[in-house]
Amino acid sequence: MPHTINRNALIVYPKQELYNWVNDHNPEENHECPETLGYDDANVYLIPDYAYPEEAIQHVKEDFLTYFMNEIKDWDSPNTVWPENLSWELFNQWFHFSVQSVVMDTAEDEPMEMEWF
Repeated sequence: MPHTINRNALIVYPKQELYNWVNDHNPEENHECPETLGYDDANVYLIPDYAYPEEAIQHVKEDFLTYFMNEIKDWDSPNTVWPENLSWELFNQWFHFSVQSVVMDTAEDEPMEMEWF
């Protein structure tokens, strides 16, 4: 039976601008921006549980650099040159994001931590 966990979910969706940057710095690859809300290359981050949407958005604004750097690492290759100015404005140009207030765990087994980087 699904149960709610005490987290909000931050979903970060890459926009066409990110794909343009990736393709410009890795010409041997040709990534295309998928349709949002399908299989969309989005990452989901569990963030603290906030009572009000404004608090969750403020959290994202204050910690956007953490998410921005992780998103770029997903695309990183030896040819990648990171942008000089990782700003909130650039984050919004390259990514859609959504904060979901209810997170339900439908799996029967316990979550397991995995290190990717």
